[in-house]
Amino acid sequence: MDTMPISAPRQAGIYVRRSREAQGLTRAQLAAMSGVSERLLASLELGDATGIRLDKLLAVFDALGLSLAAQGEKIASPAAVVSSAPTPQRSVVAPVSSCRNREFGLLDYGVALRDFIVNDIGIVLPEEAI
Repeated sequence: MDTMPISAPRQAGIYVRRSREAQGLTRAQLAAMSGVSERLLASLELGDATGIRLDKLLAVFDALGLSLAAQGEKIASPAAVVSSAPTPQRSVVAPVSSCRNREFGLLDYGVALRDFIVNDIGIVLPEEAI
């Protein structure tokens, strides 16, 4: 099994194209096998899909029999990462419905954004940001 480094987004596309061609697949066939569009594959192969979602890239890699791996000295096993991950702290803030400007009935987007960050994402903001 060959291991090829990916240090730039374009390299992933190069490997996809080489593998697809080596297996005698068309873009249409690979798109159907991986559940992505032909346009996305073309962009990936040409290095234009720098914002490709990881699940889409993994689906293409999987369809070609390729894998993506992390490598380094400071990588822990998945079990160690899960067990050592900090538990997100949640703060209690007013619900979005109370973020409306009483005079105009408009949503105060700053308050709504803060509520989303704290309640939905679980990030604890510094006191001065609240």
